[in-house]
Amino acid sequence: MINLSKKVKGDVAELAVAKKLMADGWKILFPYGEDHRYDLVVEKANKFVKIQVKYVTPKNGAVDINCQSSNNWSILPYNSEEIDVIAAYNSKNEEIYFVSALEMNHRSFKLRIEDAKNNQKSKIHLAKNFSELKI
Repeated sequence: MINLSKKVKGDVAELAVAKKLMADGWKILFPYGEDHRYDLVVEKANKFVKIQVKYVTPKNGAVDINCQSSNNWSILPYNSEEIDVIAAYNSKNEEIYFVSALEMNHRSFKLRIEDAKNNQKSKIHLAKNFSELKI
């Protein structure tokens, strides 16, 4: 597999999310410039949703979605005033998961793709329950 830069991974994820949402009947809006907390906005039935997109790679049967942005100077958690949803693009199977900003915590949000090896069921977020954008 080609070693992609962080920027290219982000672009791949954004286009994959836009493609899925377009197929689901959403209109897609991309903000101009780089100084936004969200990567795209979607609209359907006069409802607008601000989406931050993340490229994730599964590890140990789960994906860990980073709920903060970082650069060389600071780490800033996302909040529900800046974004409505984080859309996570799974780089292994190309599935997309939608996590409401109201559900995420400040650091990360873990989704299980496979059952936990210790059969834990409580406090587990199953990826299959996050496959559709809910408004």
